[in-house]
Amino acid sequence: MIVRDIMSTNMITVVADDTLSHAANMLRQYQIHHLPVVRHIQVHETEKTEYSMHKTQLLLVGFLTTEDIDLIVALDKQRSSGDLLRRPWYDQRIAEVMHRVPISVTPTTSAAAAAQLLVERGINYLTVVEYEQVAEGQETQTILVGLLTRSDLLMALARALGAFEPGMQLLIPLQHADLIPLAQTLLLAAELRIKVLSVMVAPQDNAPRVATLRLGTINPSPLLVRLHEANIEYTFADPLSEGETHA
Repeated sequence: MIVRDIMSTNMITVVADDTLSHAANMLRQYQIHHLPVVRHIQVHETEKTEYSMHKTQLLLVGFLTTEDIDLIVALDKQRSSGDLLRRPWYDQRIAEVMHRVPISVTPTTSAAAAAQLLVERGINYLTVVEYEQVAEGQETQTILVGLLTRSDLLMALARALGAFEPGMQLLIPLQHADLIPLAQTLLLAAELRIKVLSVMVAPQDNAPRVATLRLGTINPSPLLVRLHEANIEYTFADPLSEGETHA
């Protein structure tokens, strides 16, 4: 899975000349915590058919967060009477407050690498960019194509585990990382025509590996009987009755 598969492309953006009041309203209206600051550029494209078209791209120039606005509001409240000629915070331009984007990824960055960056850097979002030469002879520009948040990654994980489809989870212990029980379980599921929505094998600290299968059925009894006959250990949890175990 790569970033392109899970990033958000329906982005709320601002331009550097907008006021902080406008930015604050956007953050409040859309209940978000970060705003990419962009410059709209027109790109002239000529295809092989000689059909010409123009499209708008978003040149990434900075970033603004709720924390940035909170800080400028707090500083504005502390200004002395001698600073009355200074513009109030809401009239200041985004260009005066925005900061550089801390880190970006590309659409082809792996989702695992993006998740690692979010955790290691202690951040909640990543800008997704492509580097393009928008006009002949010009320097390569940073084009904003999407945003990736922790929520996007969590939703992707939930979808990969089949959380939004009816079914149940089956857990197969893999002693000494032996994959034979998993292979046998998959063969039995195929024989019984039980759909397997997803398979995930993850190590656990001080414990054998466990394979998690998301089955596309709410009646796993035929498979459980066959697993018992084959002496394959398993546990499972129905979302409506967590905690049931069988062996």
